[in-house]
Amino acid sequence: MKAFRLILFLLVLNLPLSFLAQNYSLKDFTACEIPKMDSKEWYEFNHASDKEFVFTLNNGKIKVEKYKYSPNVILDIPIGKLIGINKGEFGGGLYFKPKDSTQQFFVNGKNINEIRPRFFGGLMMLDKDPLSKMLKDSKLIQSGNTSFVFKFNDSICFMGGVAHMGTNYGSLFKLRSIQNSFSISKGIKLGDLPSAMNIYKGVLYIAGHKGFYAIDKDWKVTTIFDNLFWDGLYPTSVVVLDRKNVFVTIRGGYVKINLENKKMTLYKAK
Repeated sequence: MKAFRLILFLLVLNLPLSFLAQNYSLKDFTACEIPKMDSKEWYEFNHASDKEFVFTLNNGKIKVEKYKYSPNVILDIPIGKLIGINKGEFGGGLYFKPKDSTQQFFVNGKNINEIRPRFFGGLMMLDKDPLSKMLKDSKLIQSGNTSFVFKFNDSICFMGGVAHMGTNYGSLFKLRSIQNSFSISKGIKLGDLPSAMNIYKGVLYIAGHKGFYAIDKDWKVTTIFDNLFWDGLYPTSVVVLDRKNVFVTIRGGYVKINLENKKMTLYKAK
């Protein structure tokens, strides 16, 4: 028995790394026709929850990885951390965890300790939720699902929304931080839940729940595509090589977009 275990251990030890950890590339996808909503072909994508990926750039080349859901994002700022929480229909918010917990902070002139979750959009979670530990000693800045917290156009921005049971909306806010005071601008309405984003040459590209948008340095929102087939296919990442090569990963594959001629090609995961 000991000899058998030793042989088994040696066999596992000598397995190739590709067997132990799957590596993916664009070769793992094949071009296909864009399906009509609710068609048999569309449902093949919709049911492919085991084939969700994210694309990133590594030395100018696209890196393909499996998608991992996370309900929170974090942005470090000089006085602490900004934490965005998005739990879908269970709400969320933008929170602030200060480095100095003894200092008083204000949001649009209001003491941050007086800010309460909104009835609609406020975060609902159990004490045993891991987010409870993360949010310990943090303060709510604004209620509402917050999927992204990032710097754009010399501003701190946060963005989120909801797409659930026929409801679909999104907003982008600018946040200004001066010493112990925050100010939030009036939201830029997107009309669609922002699902993935990327910044390329001063333009913010957003893959929404059902559309694709761009926001320029003047904060002008341009709808590039609307009412797309990927409504219900949950975009997970956006990568821009140039205006002719924009990639949006969706459940079951990815879409390659040419912004010059506004054409797209769908690729299905093998």
